[in-house]
Amino acid sequence: MYRVLLVDDEAIARTGLRSTFDWEKHGYRLVGEASNGQRAMKWILNGDLDILITDIAMPIMDGLELTRRTRELCPWVKVLLLSCHSDFEFVREGIRLGASDYILKPTLDPDSLGAILDQMRSKLEEERQMQRILTEHEQQQRRNKKKADEKILFQALSGDPNAIEDLEARSHGGSYMMAVLQLDSDIGDRAAGGQQKDWHDRIERLLELLYDQVPEALAARLETDRIAAYVPVRPEERREVSEAGIKLPIRCIIGLSRGFNSIGKLHEAFQEAVESLEGLFFYRDKQILHAEDRLLVDAESAQEGSTSGLYGFRAGLAVGNMDKSEVELQAIMERWKPGRMNKPAVLKEAEGILGLLAMHYLPGGPALPQAGEAGRLRSVEEVKGLVLEAFRMLREEAIRHPVPESTLHERIVLQAVQYINARFTEPISLQEVADDVAVSRNYFSEMFKRVTGHNFIDYVIDLRLKRAKELLSTTSLRVYEVADRSGFNDVKYFSKLFKKLVGISPAEYQGQHRK
Repeated sequence: MYRVLLVDDEAIARTGLRSTFDWEKHGYRLVGEASNGQRAMKWILNGDLDILITDIAMPIMDGLELTRRTRELCPWVKVLLLSCHSDFEFVREGIRLGASDYILKPTLDPDSLGAILDQMRSKLEEERQMQRILTEHEQQQRRNKKKADEKILFQALSGDPNAIEDLEARSHGGSYMMAVLQLDSDIGDRAAGGQQKDWHDRIERLLELLYDQVPEALAARLETDRIAAYVPVRPEERREVSEAGIKLPIRCIIGLSRGFNSIGKLHEAFQEAVESLEGLFFYRDKQILHAEDRLLVDAESAQEGSTSGLYGFRAGLAVGNMDKSEVELQAIMERWKPGRMNKPAVLKEAEGILGLLAMHYLPGGPALPQAGEAGRLRSVEEVKGLVLEAFRMLREEAIRHPVPESTLHERIVLQAVQYINARFTEPISLQEVADDVAVSRNYFSEMFKRVTGHNFIDYVIDLRLKRAKELLSTTSLRVYEVADRSGFNDVKYFSKLFKKLVGISPAEYQGQHRK
């Protein structure tokens, strides 16, 4: 229904207009009445009308001034002036100010009023239809431009230099952040045919919400469930945008880069946003993850921490001390938190632990979780649960089927042999290896001889000689270089020992293989 406002300083005139015409039947609704233009302004300021019927001659604010203000504030409103015979000059002024029509009060009746109102309604409908067409056209133009810009962003992220240059021209060299928005879902198979439409619809909805929240943003679809967004910001707005500027009612996780000033660093900013999503591994309840907060652990430091942490755990398993192993395992997992380790380091350590547990697990029992299963889990708590479950299974199996002492000795020596084989070209001592398998020096020496048939030093020398033979027969290294790379730090001792055990000197051995 079209909204109509009646304004006349004569109460009887307003009553007549209200009661002699069936407004609802003809498709109109009276929104109010006023005795002068000033009192009518509250409807005008709220834009709460489509048709204004006003007398010309009124106190305080007359109909002409009300017409002028109405056309300024609500240009769509159609104005019908009520006048007497002597008001013709005023009527002409009203038409000039934008009134649509006028009617003489003495000749006013329901039929003439209905005819004029219908003409106004037709004009309103025509203008609204035209406005809809213009609005749709403008929206389509904006959508087309947005699609073109989205394509440029996608090409820029792919490294296209022309697209990067074009994006820089559009951004005018301003500051920006990159965001990666990922739909949050527990659906396992994201590419399943029955789910494709659902993912597509959700991504489209996510794009709409993003543009509603941040109209100046520019987005590009990445994978089935991800969007990359370029968000121009002023330096002082960076934190505000990251904390309050992107709040979407759809379930998604947002990774945000730091602020950048150069489009040349677009890919770096994008990588920061992607890597920020790794924080979800530690914070399942967060929606926005910041690059400034993400964990950056030096790979070498992480490896050192992993080695030292696994040492005590491995030693406990080797001697069958499950209580010690559990304490060490809890200490290891205590390090699996932001500020200590990142996701790849946690997964690598977890897979190493699962591998150690599998080595000590007797066949015949229920299958232990495999190392590769850790990489498919979504949070650090799930990884901890998997590792603890595997340890529990090993512990229960150890209680039901205690390992014979001879088998336990073999496991300890096997662990020691793995340690020796990895380090025999470096200075290595019996005490160092005994410490690695967590037994005393004398006990380990006796156990090693019993299991391998060789004492420790002979075993190491044999490995070094085999390496020396390999290098002499396959390379053109000098004898002193071969000695050094095989673990002998004294070339004279090496040559003397080689001749004693092999029967010829290193140089002669090398010469025979060259021929």
